Amino acid sequence: APAFLISGIWLASSPWARGSALALSGWTKLGSLIVAPLWATYPDALRLRGLGRPVRFVLAFLVTSVAALSVLALEPSLRKAISTFWNKTFHRQLSRQSPFSLWDWRQYHADGIPNLHLVQIVLIVAVLTLAVASAFYPRRRSPLQLAALTGALLVGFELVLTYWFYTYIVWFFPFAAIALLAGAAGIVQSRRDAEQVT
Repeated sequence: APAFLISGIWLASSPWARGSALALSGWTKLGSLIVAPLWATYPDALRLRGLGRPVRFVLAFLVTSVAALSVLALEPSLRKAISTFWNKTFHRQLSRQSPFSLWDWRQYHADGIPNLHLVQIVLIVAVLTLAVASAFYPRRRSPLQLAALTGALLVGFELVLTYWFYTYIVWFFPFAAIALLAGAAGIVQSRRDAEQVT
């Protein structure tokens, strides 16, 4: 999933490439879909004029999704294939339990262990709200901001997951590294430029 997202960042100037990369990443790991509003509206925030890029992004996403999911049509029973796909992806993820998650402590029903499910729901709504807000703000985004916001949304998504494992770090790490290292390089270069002027 992160490899597809990295290719989308690499080809960020093309809404077709971003849409295709996000579709491939999203159907590999559903969590990648959290960045869809941000990626659909890059480099400019959503506004009534200039909907061409978001439309091309959505078309690329849909075409790639249909191509990726067309493998379901190879099964003798399309209905059974769709049912199996639903159960093994969405249903399994939504009903997954984890003894290592503070969000899932409620399964133990032990005295003194708080049920944090309501807090998790509030944080999920907050992360989804931020994902939608990323389509509108900031008004203009640089490639560095796209990487940083992608990493931030993926971290936010992972923080509210019931089932989390340390291997999920690879989802957000490349974008955090790009944002931190490229941002630091930009600051150093700005200081050098300022020193040369004075």
